[in-house]
Formats: sequence, C-alpha cells, structure tokens
Amino acid sequence: MAKAKPKSTTSSVGDYIRAQRQLANISLRKMSEQSGISAGVLQEIENGFRNPSATIMGSIARVLRLSAETLHLQAGVLDPRDADEVDVVREIRRDPHLTERQREVLVEVYRALCASNK
Repeated sequence: MAKAKPKSTTSSVGDYIRAQRQLANISLRKMSEQSGISAGVLQEIENGFRNPSATIMGSIARVLRLSAETLHLQAGVLDPRDADEVDVVREIRRDPHLTERQREVLVEVYRALCASNK
C-alpha cells in the first residue's frame, strides 16, 4: 500500500524545490552530487515526507542559486512580513562587486542592525 502524500508546509516547500530544480534543468542525481545530500533524502523532501533542516535548505538553495531566505519563506519559516528584509538580503547576495565573504558579512551586519531596531 502506498503512503498518502501529506498536505503541509513540508509538502509545499518540497513542491517548490522540485519546481525550481526542474526549471533549472537539474536532475535529482546532479542535485544530490552538488549539494552533498543523498538523492533519497532529496526525494523525501520533494515528496513532502521529510522536513528539511536549515543546513539542508541552505545546500539546496546554493545549488538552485536561490537565497536560503527564499526557501525559508516558502517553507513558512520566515514571516512574509519580513519579505522586505529578504529582498534586501537577496540583492546583497546578487551584487557582483562583492566577494562571497563580503556578502555574508554585509548580510550579518544588516540583520544585526534590523534586530537592534526592533
């Protein structure tokens, strides 16, 4: 007897990851190789049977060339009211004039400033 697919946030984030992977024309096997996450785990996430950890979501986002914040927003981890912050972070991460380390530091500083204003 086949397992019923759960309808939950896990399912929606899995559906979103699958759609983004397919749009990027990346096979499940290639995603597994590039992310370091087993194909079985990726398949469970895409099918809604497993909730991805923040580390796994970060690895998936890197392969898909998305921000981890985008995946967290889709998964319901981030409040949509924080979307403006997500937009700022996304733009920082897209800036070609900065190194990866500079982008990370700038994001950390931005978040610290936002937190201090709350």
